[in-house]
This record gives sequence, structure tokens and C-alpha cells, in this order.
Amino acid sequence: MKRLAASLVMLGAAAMIVAIGWWWLTYREVIEFAYLPAREAGYCLVGETDICALARALCRGAHPLAIATYSSLALWAGFGLLCIGLAVDG
Repeated sequence: MKRLAASLVMLGAAAMIVAIGWWWLTYREVIEFAYLPAREAGYCLVGETDICALARALCRGAHPLAIATYSSLALWAGFGLLCIGLAVDG
């Protein structure tokens, strides 16, 4: 069980890191061009609001790797795996 728990924790942490990177690729220019303050854009990391969608729509910059959308489900899935791994560990 320790091996499963460690694997789930590592997978969850990796998924959260990828999700944060994905969010940054999507919202970096939104923050840079002041379509949304960094604090407000931070809320978009954990959930989708109309403000987040509007800020992304206003941003006309070229996104790296053509990534123009972000889903907070990636962050929550990683968090869920991390929590399950910690619970299994005991």
C-alpha cells in the first residue's frame, strides 16, 4: 500500500504542477496586458468565471503552443489524487 500511496501522491503533485504551468501559459498575457489583475487571474486557477472567460477573450496575444484555454479540472484532479494518496498512506 505504501507504494500505491507514494505513486498517487507523486502523480497528484505532478498533475498540479502541470495544471499551474498550463494556467500560466494561458493567463500570463492576460495579466501582462492588464486585462485582469494577478489576484483576479489567480481565481481562474481554481474555477471558471465569466470574468475569466472575458479576460481570455480580450487577450489577442499569440499563446505558446496555441494553448488559449485552461480547465481548472486539471488542478482539482491532481489535488484529488494527492489527497487519495495521503489517505491511503494512512
